Amino acid sequence: MSDNDAAYDIIIVGLGPVGAITAKLLANFDLTVLVLEKAKEIHSSPRAIHFDGEVMRVFQNAGLATQIKKIARSTHKGMHFVGERNETLLIRKGVEGVGEQGWENNWYFFQPDLEKILRDSLQSHPNVTIRLGENVTSVRNTELKTQVITKTDLNNDERYYESNWIIGCDGAKSLVSKSMAAKVEDLGLDEKWLVIDLIVSKDSPRAASLPDYTIQHCNPQRPMTRCYINSSRRRWEIMVLPDDNIEEVTSEKFIWSILKPWLGPGDAVIERAQIYTFHSIIKTAWKNSHMILAGDSAHQSPPFLGQGLCAGIRDASSLAWRLGWVVEGKANKSIIDSYVQERKSHVREFIDLAVSCGKIIKSGDPKLIANYFKQESIEQKNVFDFPKPQLGSGVWMEGDPPLGQISPQFFDEVHILSDDNALYKLILFERLGLKTNLLRRSLQIVKNWDITILKASKAVEKWFDCINVNATLVRPDRYIYGLAIDLEGVTDMLDCFQIDMNGKRD
Repeated sequence: MSDNDAAYDIIIVGLGPVGAITAKLLANFDLTVLVLEKAKEIHSSPRAIHFDGEVMRVFQNAGLATQIKKIARSTHKGMHFVGERNETLLIRKGVEGVGEQGWENNWYFFQPDLEKILRDSLQSHPNVTIRLGENVTSVRNTELKTQVITKTDLNNDERYYESNWIIGCDGAKSLVSKSMAAKVEDLGLDEKWLVIDLIVSKDSPRAASLPDYTIQHCNPQRPMTRCYINSSRRRWEIMVLPDDNIEEVTSEKFIWSILKPWLGPGDAVIERAQIYTFHSIIKTAWKNSHMILAGDSAHQSPPFLGQGLCAGIRDASSLAWRLGWVVEGKANKSIIDSYVQERKSHVREFIDLAVSCGKIIKSGDPKLIANYFKQESIEQKNVFDFPKPQLGSGVWMEGDPPLGQISPQFFDEVHILSDDNALYKLILFERLGLKTNLLRRSLQIVKNWDITILKASKAVEKWFDCINVNATLVRPDRYIYGLAIDLEGVTDMLDCFQIDMNGKRD
């Protein structure tokens, strides 16, 4: 770790999963990062419990997938929707096996384990400094930089820092967001739910009989969700009703009365019982001069699809390469503005989907539930797959999908994942013989941007045949920048990319 310098290229406020993965991705660029975190220790209780295959792919590109796979559990069991008499309304499984992202589509985990891996991984980067026990009390923009004031947990001393950029990864109560005076757009759900985390007894037959999938109890009288995290952990999310006494709701007496059909005090220990207000909001401004928001500081989703953390990790993956190239002087800072444009519309689709899921859980209407899950996986019928929204307007050659969508990841003939050839870097897939046929200026662009050219494997060729192209440029965050049919199209695509980096495209 670096010394006590007061000036950095980038300051990240918050060392939760979003702040940590942002720092990890930035660490591979020629810049300095300071991460400020008010807590001295990793929060010991579970909070987020699910991420998807796209997020595992981000971890892969950060060089952490092998470690994270050891502490996470993949599943395709999906969700079971049951009515108020416990009758099955719908069974909606997840995609079996490895999905389009090169990983299983659904993973459950214990957040402190994930945070430890992320934090430990930063220790090997001398350009990343972490300050624990420092509470950010003030953030402000100057003409060229940001200034940050903190107070230390130890003796309340003030410290002053400067940076070219500051990223607010400081959660739902973000000071960085407040400093930007960002307004809030409400997407229609604002409800109190009791979240109960349990550690189950290994010797309990009742605990052992609990299903290893998520169940949505679509009972209008008391909607609830129960999740299987791993062999020792379960979660219940229970809607708090208007007539409930808030103090009584969090009492053990109330909790065990609700859980009585499944578990009792002899079957499990209550690790945490906390009332949360589930929000569905997007901040109207994610950027103000040199301040940028990511994760819950920018948007909040109800947890019904387990996509809250996923959205924050996508933010990090979308933002880090832009900031890296801008700080290194390779790209115009206008590409930072496009981060906001791209991510806003993308995250909105997931939040809207989660809000709709919450509404159908409360309705208990089988027809509404069936209609909600009308989307199917391409390869497996009657299976729910997460949507793949196009990005908003930004750094991609706008057109019809798959442009602006997340690219599939491919195994080659010796079962190596394509991203492993160029972790968090540009990849140009092709079957045109580009290594010998590219024009000189195109070769220079490839060199300048460290673009890895990969000859299409059989899996890539199959995808190319489906979308009628012969080349595609994939960004570091694995979203599709452009497609091309022939050498001329590749030349135009690379020229367009260079223009985007110069900030000159109309």
